[in-house]
Amino acid sequence: MRMVLLALLSALPGVSACAELVGDQDAHAPGTALGTFHVVGEQRRNSCGAGALGATRSWEFDVALARDEGALFWNNGGSVIEGVIEDDQVSFVIESRVVVDMRAGDAPPGPPCSVERRDQARGELDGAGEDVAAFEATLSYDFAPTAGSHCEDLVVGDLSVAPVFDALPCWMDYDLTGTRSGPPPPE
Repeated sequence: MRMVLLALLSALPGVSACAELVGDQDAHAPGTALGTFHVVGEQRRNSCGAGALGATRSWEFDVALARDEGALFWNNGGSVIEGVIEDDQVSFVIESRVVVDMRAGDAPPGPPCSVERRDQARGELDGAGEDVAAFEATLSYDFAPTAGSHCEDLVVGDLSVAPVFDALPCWMDYDLTGTRSGPPPPE
């Protein structure tokens, strides 16, 4: 169960956006690199319950960012997720989703239960060009059972065996502050 929970909460995992890549550009590094950013997240709200899915009030991670015409690429080390940069060239939105079978691994047998997690990061870069030193964003996670799932035993209550959530569906939001910690690679 621990591996399932880690997969469900990892920062924007699993779903790579399909980007139209041209020429001999590296598929794992699309766009013009902006650098590596050290990100500090502080939890604002959480309806899933304190410590649900191993979530903490604050956490830190690194992400590499790149931009292209109308796109911002968020490389978390496991996948590259394509987001949208608005016409102002600083506002961005990145969305992804992942579905996890909550009965996988060491979970006890029970009825089918899959949870879909939808992620959305919405924020602003501190510059419109290639010299971006920082960004601020809000990252929200929304969790909901998929159609036909029976996840009652994972929610605190009379039926819970090993509760993971206080409620389901639920959500949690983080305020993110990213500061460039590594320059873009030399061209």
